[in-house]
Amino acid sequence: MGDDTSSPISRVFAVLELAASAGSISVAQVVEVLGIPRPTAHRIVATLEGMGYLQKLPGRSGYGPAPRLVGLASDIMSATVVYAPLQLALSDLARRTGETCSIAMLAGGEVEYIASAYGNSPLTLQFQAGQRTPVHCTSSGRIFLANMSEERLSRFLATGPWQGITPHTITDPKALREELLLIRRQGYATNDSEFIVGVVGAAVPVRSEDDRILAVLTISAPKIRMTLERLTGFVPAMRSAAARIARAI
Repeated sequence: MGDDTSSPISRVFAVLELAASAGSISVAQVVEVLGIPRPTAHRIVATLEGMGYLQKLPGRSGYGPAPRLVGLASDIMSATVVYAPLQLALSDLARRTGETCSIAMLAGGEVEYIASAYGNSPLTLQFQAGQRTPVHCTSSGRIFLANMSEERLSRFLATGPWQGITPHTITDPKALREELLLIRRQGYATNDSEFIVGVVGAAVPVRSEDDRILAVLTISAPKIRMTLERLTGFVPAMRSAAARIARAI
């Protein structure tokens, strides 16, 4: 984030950058980080909320990226030269695995898919750009949760227990925390029928050079032809693809 917040426009972009990097912000944080008066910070946040770039997070006092901001990021990515190598990495992985491979980002407390490539296997799952899924019951969402700060993760876990999307969904905060500890240790996440019955998934982080989570790379497949054990065998290939995608982003 740039240091110059002297002009109104630079302050608006600074708030957007802060929301994008932190995932959630409060007016108090904007005041502290940018060093601007509270009325000014409140006016900027309220304006961005009204325009659809920020949204209030359910059950919390903070704001997070809204669909319009995530959509803008997706459109920019699609319109720039970096999108071609990103899509190529996805397509190569989909061709190698025969399954659906996607890139997702965190948006307003949910996972939003920004790009997908599809394998040549029958009954291929379809995840369209802009489609959203919960964080607590998807492998992609759990990558984001596992890499949150302890303070931010504790705030999220305090919102549980959650609705069981399927009979297999982990809904208890303590059980989910244990799962997230496992994800931190092994460096990838899995999902077995917790979001869609009969579908398995795996996800790895896409990290920047300074180890920030830029996005998540996922693979999804129907259980009728893909066991979870076999799917996790693709994790090394997924990590290689994630590194290619990180360089593209």
